[in-house]
Amino acid sequence: MQKLGVEVLASSPRHAKVVRTTKETVIDVEVDFDKKDAKISTSCGFLDHMIESLAWWACISLSVSVQSTRRLTHTISEDAGITIGQALRAIFEKRTNEIGVNGFGSGSAALDEALSTSTIVVEGRRNAFIRLSCEGAKTKAVEDVFSTDLVAFMEGLSQGLGATLHADLVHGMDPHHVWETAFRAVGLAISGAFEQNEWRKGATIGIKGIL
Repeated sequence: MQKLGVEVLASSPRHAKVVRTTKETVIDVEVDFDKKDAKISTSCGFLDHMIESLAWWACISLSVSVQSTRRLTHTISEDAGITIGQALRAIFEKRTNEIGVNGFGSGSAALDEALSTSTIVVEGRRNAFIRLSCEGAKTKAVEDVFSTDLVAFMEGLSQGLGATLHADLVHGMDPHHVWETAFRAVGLAISGAFEQNEWRKGATIGIKGIL
């Protein structure tokens, strides 16, 4: 039987490889800030597309492989978010101690009629606030996943990264467009949060001094 839990296989200020094993899923994630490709395989086509969009707008190479005992889209989405977040956290901790890192970022993204905004603050407070403000965000399903699955992904990402994540799906009629702008905006926020900041070397974004 495989050992349950998270194992960080490699980590540096620009790269991390993580495997997370539960009784429902085994997820392998690799994040690399020096490459430019994405290999996403969750078994959920739209989720794959959204994760790839997030990676592109975050300017990271991302590999995600999900093995599941049963195809439950909510579990797959949440667990993928958690594991990606944990890989990013491994990099964030290295950056904090070795080169300094911003720790916060914001972004706005558009696609035709759709617009979303996002802010991320990495200080160990695991919260996700996803506001479905427009008509296109309020549909039950998008392609082959439920809208609640996409919210679960973002909640998982926040949990794994140890971050407060805000995303506001502001405008849009087409649910595909709306959710894609949300993932783009989150990617931009991640990019900003991971920018090198020598002034913060060895320090956290919050004045408490710990993540």
